[in-house]
Amino acid sequence: MIKVIILGFLFGIILQRSRVNTFEKIGGFAMLKDFTVPKILLASIATSAILLLIEMQFGAANLHVKPFILGGIIVGGILFGIGMATLGYCPGTLIVSIGEGRLDAIIGTIFGLIAGWIYILIFPSIKSLLGPNLGKINLYSGSTVITFLIVLLYSAVLFYLAFYLDKKESQL
Repeated sequence: MIKVIILGFLFGIILQRSRVNTFEKIGGFAMLKDFTVPKILLASIATSAILLLIEMQFGAANLHVKPFILGGIIVGGILFGIGMATLGYCPGTLIVSIGEGRLDAIIGTIFGLIAGWIYILIFPSIKSLLGPNLGKINLYSGSTVITFLIVLLYSAVLFYLAFYLDKKESQL
């Protein structure tokens, strides 16, 4: 748990120092003028995929995969998008902004928690509307060699995209 807290603080410092929780960065990306946000996301996901694979190989991490329910993913994605468009924060940058004492982030978190509570209450009645359970799908469940190659390829593509965006941004 200490390792997770330390890594969380380090990631928070990176997010805060890069200012990706500010309107200028989020709005700049929305207008395709500032690619800091996707560069950090791509590099973070690529790094995390590799580190997770290594931790799993050494028995230091276990996955708790949720079932793949397409309707739930679509509805959740739409609600996530509405929340991000309304507040201008994703969950990581929201926490960074709370740490900076931003009132909008605090209010957004309160309303997010209320929305989560409402979801828990209505879930039994909407469960059948979300679609079939397609099982627990994840990248790490196959052969070790194949999984290793897929994760490396996936991470390489994400790193390539991050560097590509950096190059494009410097040409603007």
